[in-house]
Amino acid sequence: MIIDVHGHTLDLACRRGMPLESSLGGSTDLPLMRTGGVTAQLCPTWTPDAALSGPHAYSVADPLATLLGMLDYLDRELSGRAGEKVAVARTSADVRAAEANGRVALILGMEGTDALRGDPAVLRTLHGRGLRHVCLVHEHGNEFGAASQVWEHGTMRPYDPARDPAVRLSEAGRALIAEMNRLGILVDLTHLVEPAFWEVLAVLEGPVLISHGGVRRKTDSVRYPSDAQIRAVACTGGLIGASPAPLGPSQEQPGLGLLLDTVDALVSLVGVDHVGVGTDFLEDVGYYSAGFADIGDMPQVARGLRERGYGAESIQRVLGGNFLRVFERVAG
Repeated sequence: MIIDVHGHTLDLACRRGMPLESSLGGSTDLPLMRTGGVTAQLCPTWTPDAALSGPHAYSVADPLATLLGMLDYLDRELSGRAGEKVAVARTSADVRAAEANGRVALILGMEGTDALRGDPAVLRTLHGRGLRHVCLVHEHGNEFGAASQVWEHGTMRPYDPARDPAVRLSEAGRALIAEMNRLGILVDLTHLVEPAFWEVLAVLEGPVLISHGGVRRKTDSVRYPSDAQIRAVACTGGLIGASPAPLGPSQEQPGLGLLLDTVDALVSLVGVDHVGVGTDFLEDVGYYSAGFADIGDMPQVARGLRERGYGAESIQRVLGGNFLRVFERVAG
């Protein structure tokens, strides 16, 4: 079983206005997932509020309406031909059933909570539509918390307390965490500024994710977790998804080698049971090196891990078993 803990197939299909089962011309889509033997993908929707992020290629005027439109699109697609190849997974049993029936499972999520407009009650509606994952912030802060890095005027900068929302988790953020606990939604702390990370752990019940990232000491990027954060995630029973993308001043090349190095670093810190793979694939054509250019190359991860001495059971855990365990504990 192969599970991508963070990929943007739904975003890409919606933005291009193409059928879900189409080749989308990016680094992730349904045909590529089938080529790569991918069982499931955690698909976070990305609808950044232009009022918070500033205008850019992906920002929208009404994040909630945009998100609901994406879910409507998915419903339409699943009622047609795509429904023979794709299923929405609300539970771990749904993932297993999709695998047994030859379908790819999509686990619906949200990267950044701009669509909630500061109101945790909106989450109940989205949960009813199948949402099972929330990443509190993305590339800017919002009513719930602050981001570790901020996209501004075409460049990324680190969090600045003089310009950005308060560094701590807001009261609305605490209420959101409580509602996610109650509903059984995965809490993803990727992108969250570090002081708020620790505050979430103080109030959260159950495992957390860092769905896509690296190891800060390898890249010197505040966007990636410190050793202490990685150990804390493992102590919740959670998981860190290794990404093939470098950030910060690191000169490492994006691709398979970096992903495998990240897996090694994570395993050395917390053991194999708390490591997965989160590609963050979207468009990215030509960015990643040959051999891991898109999600169709996921079998290369297994090959690379074997060459580094990992056994079959450990490889299966990293490629999907660990995430499925976490998903089952949170969502059933």
